[in-house]
Amino acid sequence: MKLSVKEAADFLGVAKSTLRRWDNEGKLVADRTEGGHRRYPYYSLFS
Repeated sequence: MKLSVKEAADFLGVAKSTLRRWDNEGKLVADRTEGGHRRYPYYSLFS
């Protein structure tokens, strides 16, 4: 199961911009759709 930026941000209780920053810093890696949208694997939110 993969979550959108909004879904993952709501789940973690952080802002969407925080997730994007973490992705850019390599702290939380998102998969990308063919359109370039971030998708966060559910299991990765616990590490």
